[in-house]
Amino acid sequence: MRITLRNETRQVLGQNMQLSMKFLQMSTQELGAYLRELALENPLLEETPPALIYTPMRQRFTGYRSKEPSDGGFRDELAADNRHDTLRHSVREQILSMRVPELMRRELLYLSGEMDERGYLPEDCGDLAVFGGSWERYEDAVKVFQSLEPAGVGARSLSECLCIQLRRRGCEDELAYEICRSQLERLARGQLNYIANELGVGRSNVETAKKLIASLEPRPSNGFAGDEAPSYVLPDVEVAETEDGFEISAADKYVATYGVDSYYAAMAERPELSDEEREYFSAKLQQANWAIYCVERRRSMLLSCTGAVVERQSAFFRDGVSELLPLTMTELADKLGVHPSTVSRAVRGKYLACRWGVYPLSKFFAAEVTGGGTGAGILAKMRELIASEDPARPLSDRELSEALAKQGYDISRRTVAKYREEAIIPPASARRKR
Repeated sequence: MRITLRNETRQVLGQNMQLSMKFLQMSTQELGAYLRELALENPLLEETPPALIYTPMRQRFTGYRSKEPSDGGFRDELAADNRHDTLRHSVREQILSMRVPELMRRELLYLSGEMDERGYLPEDCGDLAVFGGSWERYEDAVKVFQSLEPAGVGARSLSECLCIQLRRRGCEDELAYEICRSQLERLARGQLNYIANELGVGRSNVETAKKLIASLEPRPSNGFAGDEAPSYVLPDVEVAETEDGFEISAADKYVATYGVDSYYAAMAERPELSDEEREYFSAKLQQANWAIYCVERRRSMLLSCTGAVVERQSAFFRDGVSELLPLTMTELADKLGVHPSTVSRAVRGKYLACRWGVYPLSKFFAAEVTGGGTGAGILAKMRELIASEDPARPLSDRELSEALAKQGYDISRRTVAKYREEAIIPPASARRKR
């Protein structure tokens, strides 16, 4: 009996922890929808309507500037997040319609929540407990997940994404597979002769394989939704500048709140209840209390993460995206004393509103590039330089590199060209106006 009770207790604790992690990674809108559904089946969970109706923050700031040099880049990021949500919805619909055991379905749905904006899964498992602590079960679930549409979804690297697509096409070109597995960096640099020598094949064979690989899709999320950013996003957290610094608040005042219904809680104490009724109310009370706890824990972690982000990126909140500094989730996790996966769940799919607009919270995390600064910050500086250049004599990539160096960004002409091409900014010859 003691062993049975211990196993049941362990199972309940495991389910509660999974629910806690699930709440942590939900957006405010997803959380609201989930709690409304939960309240319909749990009479002890009482809903209180939101205290306020959301007004976009830009309408509350008289000093809001609608035209920032960096707006385009972050608007593109919002559009990417919109494609991400649409892809996730498509994948989940496929999972729900699959004929698989219920345990496998739950594992696949968990993986759908782990996808990044490209449709990739993280290289590590994340939470192996979801798969009963078994790497074999995790790999089996990933294999099934990678069978979904579009081809390449669920890959854990670009190499794996391309190989999945080759297999799905029934491709028999072994050279293409080998290049995808071991020579992608060389291929991107155009080092076809090196690849030919390394793999012992002719250059013409490499060129044929290159054309095949170029026809593949490196981002499974491409093609979902449109390129326009969603016109309305409910933020999860707000940051406002005050005389004393920055004020951070959760946006939960715009959504319903939940507590324990006192009427049904009192009913649960009535002595005339049968054992079955008492057990029912006890289970529902425990469920309601745990849901309320998870909501508060999510709120606390979100505010802690945002506070640390604002502390690191204070220049951005004062001056705009050109001052975005390098920051990783591991750094933030170390600062807060939590695991990086906790930070990842806390910021995934969340939006932050400030005087500059509404941004995905995850976009405030950026690795440092060679020479200092982040890609977003360097690109913003480039946009500023190009916006103020002489139309009759636009800046060349070398001149942009030299101008950036004077501002503390030591990057090469080639790196400037790469950022310019990724941002679809024409070269100087095409920008010249006579």
